[in-house]
Amino acid sequence: MLETLGRSLDSAIRKIRRLPQIDKDAINALIQDLQRALLSSDVKVELVFKMTENIKKEAMNTTLQKAKRKDFIIKLVHDELIKTLGGKKAPIRIKPGKKNIILLVGIQGSGKTTTIGKLSQFYKSKGYKVAAVTTDTYRPGAYEQLVQLTKQIGVKCYGNPKEKNAIKIGVQETKKAMNDGNELIIVDTAGRHKEEKELMKEMAVLEQKLKPNEVCLVIDGSIGQQAYNQAEVFAKTTSLGSIIVTKLDGTAKGGGALSACVAANIGIRFIGIGEKIDEFEEFEPTTFIGTILGIPDLEGLVQRVQEAEVMPDPETVKRMMRGKFTLEDLYQQLKSIKKVGKFKQILAMMGGGNIPDALKDDAEKNIEKWRVVLDSMTAEEKESPNLIKKSRKRRIAIGSGTDYAVINKMLDQFRQMKKMMKRFTQMRQKGKGGMPGMPGMGKGAEQFMKKMSKDFKF
Repeated sequence: MLETLGRSLDSAIRKIRRLPQIDKDAINALIQDLQRALLSSDVKVELVFKMTENIKKEAMNTTLQKAKRKDFIIKLVHDELIKTLGGKKAPIRIKPGKKNIILLVGIQGSGKTTTIGKLSQFYKSKGYKVAAVTTDTYRPGAYEQLVQLTKQIGVKCYGNPKEKNAIKIGVQETKKAMNDGNELIIVDTAGRHKEEKELMKEMAVLEQKLKPNEVCLVIDGSIGQQAYNQAEVFAKTTSLGSIIVTKLDGTAKGGGALSACVAANIGIRFIGIGEKIDEFEEFEPTTFIGTILGIPDLEGLVQRVQEAEVMPDPETVKRMMRGKFTLEDLYQQLKSIKKVGKFKQILAMMGGGNIPDALKDDAEKNIEKWRVVLDSMTAEEKESPNLIKKSRKRRIAIGSGTDYAVINKMLDQFRQMKKMMKRFTQMRQKGKGGMPGMPGMGKGAEQFMKKMSKDFKF
């Protein structure tokens, strides 16, 4: 997500961290780096200059008692970026145990239909009984497409392709969805352009009739700073409550879109970071800025892991830390990683934004290959890997559709992993290092992590 911007900002911060002392020239160089990074991400010139002027003024003029100048400047950058790219958090208007309606609006091509599927999946995972309603009578096959999408995630879709009156469809089908016991109804509207006055009027009437808890605007992140005009027009027509920015994974203009939404003074609720149904996140400004600056979001990672229920049980942890864990344990953890999300995303949350894409992709492929190989093993083989000799390897290779090299590499790296876990435990017991990836990590643990990164290409 915004990887180019993230790398540029991270590089600027690293330069400051490496300097023995901060002077006027260092601050001016930082300002230039920040301006280049933000302008290349299509953030409006006026916003960039206002933000960097604030940083420059505070960095040069603030008298510090105890804090280090470089730490103070990094915090300044972090705080100003949150103001520019994050803004205020959109207030939560969905209430558990009540009947809730979200009205989704946006221009055609913004990714609205796909977003309904992602939004439905998100709230379903939070325990809500969710339904979708489509009122789009303009786009051919709109109802059928949404039915097909929501069916995949076990959410019922309501609509009436024979009816041409969008207002009538919205009122009648939303009422049906409520009567069927759904707690959250997500209502889709026809994609429209700000100049299409009839469609904009239709949207306003729909809001008036349905009285939604929230009107949510879907904006394509690739339009950059043009998002400001969209947000402004839709806010004039409806009681716009929040924004969902889509397609942030495939555009260099994501910074422009986010800053435009902030400038329009409307909170960003969610961001779409890929095409798949689970590549969708609640927007948390502090976490988001921390991630693109290369500051690990360990809290966010822990939360996602816990939600996916992927933490190993205490006995497994004990075995792993003693180097006694089995291929079955490894198999369960690989399945868990799959639940949490793409390995690239996990690395980003851990501050691995600067790891080359090729290595991230290689790690992703390795995980998937290993999972397929482990699927073809018996329970006995997973518990006792030493049993896996030539004849068993042949059977596993045929069953998994892989060659011997993949199986041998997996077994070899599994054995190395066991040794490393044992060594890491010994280092911790001797007090030579903290937890991997944490501030204040000792040299022993640091070397361990470097070796692990090299061996496993993580």
